[in-house]
Amino acid sequence: MKLLPLLLLLISNTLFAQNLDSEAYDLVGDRPNATGDATLVGVNFYLIDIDSIDDVNQRFSIDMFVRIHWQDPRLALPEDRKKGSNRTIPLNEIWSPRGLIVNDRGLTPQLPLVADVDDDGGVQYRQRFSGELAVNMDLREFPFDTQRLPITIISYQYTPDELRFSSPTAIGLEGRRLSADGWAYTMLEPEVSEFRVAAAGAIRPQLTFVIEARRNSSYYLVTTLLPMTLILFMAWTAFWLQPDIIPTRIGISTASIFSMIAFGFSIRLSLPAVSYMTRTDIFVIGSMLMVFSALGVAVLGSRWAHSDRMPQAQRLNAIARWAYIGLFIVVAVTATI
Repeated sequence: MKLLPLLLLLISNTLFAQNLDSEAYDLVGDRPNATGDATLVGVNFYLIDIDSIDDVNQRFSIDMFVRIHWQDPRLALPEDRKKGSNRTIPLNEIWSPRGLIVNDRGLTPQLPLVADVDDDGGVQYRQRFSGELAVNMDLREFPFDTQRLPITIISYQYTPDELRFSSPTAIGLEGRRLSADGWAYTMLEPEVSEFRVAAAGAIRPQLTFVIEARRNSSYYLVTTLLPMTLILFMAWTAFWLQPDIIPTRIGISTASIFSMIAFGFSIRLSLPAVSYMTRTDIFVIGSMLMVFSALGVAVLGSRWAHSDRMPQAQRLNAIARWAYIGLFIVVAVTATI
């Protein structure tokens, strides 16, 4: 929703980013063949690096190179002036597709804002961008999740009848290692679609490059889920003590509860505040219920032992030992499958 006012402003102001002082306004304000078919604009995307993926803020930092090319016959040279070499022209002195990266949250261009134009009017604009992009992450499967990292480009000024993205290409990632560790990356096929702004009744051509990032779950299994499992079985040891050993049984159970709460909070701080539960949340909540149940069994068994009901207390201990294992299997399977 924060992006909507910006898009409305860009779409309604058709003169935005145009050089109104140019002596050749028709080269700046009017697209090639303005009364004819849609202008074809090709985009080539090259991923240089992904520096980081921020789960909490739902951002990823990227370093990328983009080449945008189109044909503008108005820039073609007469036959007697063709030299077979490109001319370098400031971008604000010629027509451009008026591109906008929708999920830009701080990209910085690294190269001059110029275009190379050949003798036949073929235009190429090359730019390297680095910075942050927004991503709407779905963390329901965390830490076994796969995320789509999009780079969404639209033309904020032209409709699909006026401008069309053609033959988009993206360089794959096979055999390359990126800076953001803990993920396995795959470049998906570019997606050509339409961007709709319902409030303005506007439709704009849209091109999306998508990087698929699959999280390496082994790190979280070793650093988070394994310690929590050890805490669960620390609480389980209370069932192997005689019911009348009250201080030790209660001490084990309460220590397990405090440790589980601390781990649960630390895991939650590494994730954004979402309205749904992740697989890790299911495991944490199930584990907390188990350690609280262990405390309840320890208290009840100790009470029975001091009420001349030792056989019942011992039987409760025996049942709890195996019921606890069964509950652990249910929680683990629910959280991981």
